[in-house]
Amino acid sequence: MIVGAGVAGMATAWWLERAGWDVLVVERAPEFRRGGYMIDFFGPGHEVAQRMGLLPELERHRARIDSVTAVDERGRRRSELGEATYADVAGGMISLLRGDLAGVLRDGVSSPIRFGTTAEAIERTEHGVRVLLTNGTVEEVDLLVGADGVHSRVRELAFGPEDQFVRYLGYHVAAFSGHDPGLSRRIGERYQMLTMPNRMVGCYAVGEGGFASFFLHREEKWQLPEDPVAALQVRFGDLGWVVPELLAALSGDVYFDQAAQVEMDRWHRDRIVLVGDSCGAVSLFAGHGASLAMTGAYVLAEELADGDVDEALARYQARMLPPVTRTQEFGRRFTEWMAPSSKWRISLRDWMFRLAALPFIRTRILASVLPPTGNVLDRPQQDRALS
Repeated sequence: MIVGAGVAGMATAWWLERAGWDVLVVERAPEFRRGGYMIDFFGPGHEVAQRMGLLPELERHRARIDSVTAVDERGRRRSELGEATYADVAGGMISLLRGDLAGVLRDGVSSPIRFGTTAEAIERTEHGVRVLLTNGTVEEVDLLVGADGVHSRVRELAFGPEDQFVRYLGYHVAAFSGHDPGLSRRIGERYQMLTMPNRMVGCYAVGEGGFASFFLHREEKWQLPEDPVAALQVRFGDLGWVVPELLAALSGDVYFDQAAQVEMDRWHRDRIVLVGDSCGAVSLFAGHGASLAMTGAYVLAEELADGDVDEALARYQARMLPPVTRTQEFGRRFTEWMAPSSKWRISLRDWMFRLAALPFIRTRILASVLPPTGNVLDRPQQDRALS
């Protein structure tokens, strides 16, 4: 059983099906989630997608972005990563909505998905796990995979309360996508962002007449507001440019959460294992979560193909934990790039953008925006010996 029908869950189902497992997916949401926020998909997850034969389909969902532009409150350009520099930074990268990536994965999965239910309680058995679902049904499975994100119910049941593992990074984040041809044309085929101290609004044009928006602001404590839309309108209502139009377009399906990381020393217990954000969320600042989720699904299935489940789960964690830890460290350093805390830091970033044509500065930018995942897809020599 895989709990969660997002990128991590669908990728895990895809690989385990092809390894001969009988797979059941359960998802708390009442239906498959489309849309979501824009992600930059690259790194080892991109290589995994290539091995799955999915790159042509992912290219169909690519957002046409050729530059990154910082604007002021009147929409005037402050600085820009132009087409040449952006091509260096984005080489091999596909920008698309997270829901589109999950949808492409789902199209390749034939296993049943039960929506509107998730794990309520678990009981370890001699050879597996007995799972009570919130709809009242009970399933006995050989392996339970928690792919249910930062607020994982499986992690809570198997390892303990969320506050033991979730590290709040000091920011609230929201994302919303919609359809407005006029607004989409104003934004254009580039990523544009308005940055104020401790606040940032970014947006892309998506498809024919669509847009995706992103809101980020610093808060000392995390608390989900009763009305996220109203909270965003208050927090960003004083800003100009296209922000009033974005705020006016917000609806009840806005994504609102904390910027957080999940830090765990152990990702598996008996026949229960975690994948993706449930065990190793790197945060939006690292921008590599979907890639690592895809990679984790591939590595887990590869290790399980070699026999003993307990040893396979240990090898899976041994391969995935180092790149996740390095990417989390990178994400914490990247906060001042993405959401500078002062005007002088905003100015410093803008000057870096303006000087990006210089080779030395371009090298610094590349080093600053690419997390160090290493060769996680290469199996260690001792791993091959075990197999």
